[in-house]
Order: sequence, then C-alpha cells, then structure tokens
Amino acid sequence: MPIIHCKFSSGQRVPFIVSKSKDRASLPLLIPLLYVQFKLKYRAYNTASRCLRTIEAFYDYALLRNIDLEKEIFAGRFENVLSLISGFSAWLTVGRQATNVVAAVGVETSVPMNSRTRDQHLSALKAFLSWCAERFIPRPQSTRESGISIAFSNAALAIDRRFSSHILNLKQSRSRERSLTDEHIQLIRTYATPYAELNPFPERVQLRNWLIIELFLETGMRRGELLKLYSSDINQGSLNAYVSISNRENDPEDIRADEPALKTYERVIGISNQLYEIYEEYLREWRRPFRKGIRKKVPFQYLFISDRGRPLSLRALSNIFDLLFYCIDKDCPGVISSLSPHDLRHTFATNFLKYLIEECDLDMEQAKDQLKRICGWSANSSMPSLYASRYVAESANIFNSKRVCLTRNK
Repeated sequence: MPIIHCKFSSGQRVPFIVSKSKDRASLPLLIPLLYVQFKLKYRAYNTASRCLRTIEAFYDYALLRNIDLEKEIFAGRFENVLSLISGFSAWLTVGRQATNVVAAVGVETSVPMNSRTRDQHLSALKAFLSWCAERFIPRPQSTRESGISIAFSNAALAIDRRFSSHILNLKQSRSRERSLTDEHIQLIRTYATPYAELNPFPERVQLRNWLIIELFLETGMRRGELLKLYSSDINQGSLNAYVSISNRENDPEDIRADEPALKTYERVIGISNQLYEIYEEYLREWRRPFRKGIRKKVPFQYLFISDRGRPLSLRALSNIFDLLFYCIDKDCPGVISSLSPHDLRHTFATNFLKYLIEECDLDMEQAKDQLKRICGWSANSSMPSLYASRYVAESANIFNSKRVCLTRNK
C-alpha cells in the first residue's frame, strides 16, 4: 500500500495511502484519509507523513494476517484490531522480514529497529486507533449518553492496556552536548571562508555556503526557515540589518519534492552589517548560476538557489555540511563529533543565553523569555529551560573547579 503525496494548485500538500488491488482500481483508504484531514490538518506535512507511514505499515501487517482493517474499524470491532498489536510490535522489531513473527522475535536481521524508533511508531499507531475508537465507536445497547460514554471509555481503556506493555517510553539521552565551542567555530570558518585554500567547495558556491553558515550562527534559525527565505527577506534598517522569517508553508511557488517544514513562529532577527554585505555580494554576483558564460535567469524568489537554478533542497543543504564535516574530520580527526544546521542552532541558543546573563545582566527568567522570542518557540516550550539547566550546570562546574584550585593552593 504505497503513500501518494498530492500537491494542489494552492500549494497545500496531502499524503494518503492507496490500496493496491488487482480486482479494483487503486483508491485512497478512507479511514487514514479522514484521519489526515481531520486530526492532522494543522500538523506539519512531514509529521503527517511520518504518522501515515506507521499506519501504512499496520495495514500491511493486517493484510499478512488476512484482516481487513477498514471493515473491522467501521464495524467497531476493535478487539480484532487490537489483537494485532503484539504481533505488529514484533514484526517491526525484526525489520518486517518475517511472517511468523512469534518464532522470529530473536532472529537477527540486517535492518534492526531502534527501540525508540519502534516506540514512536507504536505511539503514532495508538493515537490513530484512539481517534478511530472515538469516531467509529461501537454502538452500545443503550442509546443514552451515559451508555455511549461507557462504550468509548471501554474502548479507550482497551487501547491503553494493549499498548502499555509494548511502548517502553525510552527517554532521549541529552548527555551529548551538541553546542560548538569558539575553537570549533573558528575551525569551521577556516574551511568555509570563500577562496580559502582549505575550502572544499567549487568557487561558484563558496560565497553562498559561507552566507548559509553565518546566517545559522547569527540567527539560530532552522534549516526549513533558511531554505524558505526570499531574496527580499534580508534588509538594512536604520540601526542594523535584519532578517525576516515568515511562514511560507504550502507555498505554490515551491517546486521541491520534499518541501522544507516550518515549526517555529514568525519573527525578525537582527544581523551584523558584515553579514549584510556578504548577502548583497551574493545577491549581486553569485545567486544566478552561470551557463556557458551567461548568467541564467532565476524565476524563483527564494534566496538560496542551486547550480541548476532551482530552490536549494534539504538534501543539498545536508550535503554542504556533510562535505564540510568530512574534510574537517579528515584533517583533524575527532575534533568535531558532528556538524549539522541544528548543531549551529544549538550553538546560537547556548551563546545567546550566556550573553544575556553575563553581558546584559538579565536574570534567568528574563533571559529565557528573550531566548524564547528570538528562537521562535511557543510560550509553553520547555527548550529555554533545557538551555538554562545546561548553563547552570556548566557554571557550577566552573565554580567548583575554582574552589578546588583555591583549596589546594592554601
């Protein structure tokens, strides 16, 4: 059952699962389509696609067990559906390679699934089945409101009970510090500076890649926000230059197959005048690619353009950081553990919070509010508290080191 990605003329994209049958034409499966339209309508497209991939896998497994999920859910026979959960969990664990999953649980496969990844699949499936139980609730014998509530409560409890023994709720380890130090940033700039001897990129894209890296370091924006920037979003104000981050999800002009997703709020972030000068030079000299010595016209408003004259894709952006990391790690093994746009976002958030507290003399709560605004997080986001706890832990370690040194020198 493949997933089809449909894009309308308005720019809206909708994923849906198509049934594959020799006896009838391929049509979208109704229940997953309703789930996407009603429950996931305001979720990011990539999030909806991930949820749908889990549902697709569950439908595939049900076919192996000769169970028609559409009929069972429409009829309200959720016990038959929930009886598949144990086998489906094992099927995911062994990499979808065994039909006799009970006998193959301990079999080593070439594509083992991480426990946290399996938990994410099962959590998405649990949300889908809970929505189905609420919408296609079994009709009770009593048509009173109390009878309907009891029927729904029984279905919800049955779903919770089935999934409770399979979802491990493994917490993601946050012990690895992804923020880069000043030495790391200096090393990256040594390789990324345009026309530098160590720069691994072709000359025609060196200034573009340099602008990308500096924008990440100065603004902390996400990769989707950067790829959605228009060439008119960076401007010179009366006091300083600034970049405007706007929500352009489902943009009709975006022809990328994998459209960059936006997760944070619109905002305006100040940048240095030096970065604005780099932007002007890129816009004037390097944004339009050359073909046979002639500058090619670009029919798109997006700021970052590929060699082919199309909006820069997520894959192309990842390739920039992959090549840069490969060259650095080749010459200086182990100095930098990873390099990605999100690592630069972590670096920005860490340095910005430190600057607010140590240079601007703001208290922790005020600093967290400022960090929340400039990073585009929601009012209920816990991310500022995460960076605050890291800052407190680092400060405590520094003070403790000083205390130990003073004690030993006495």
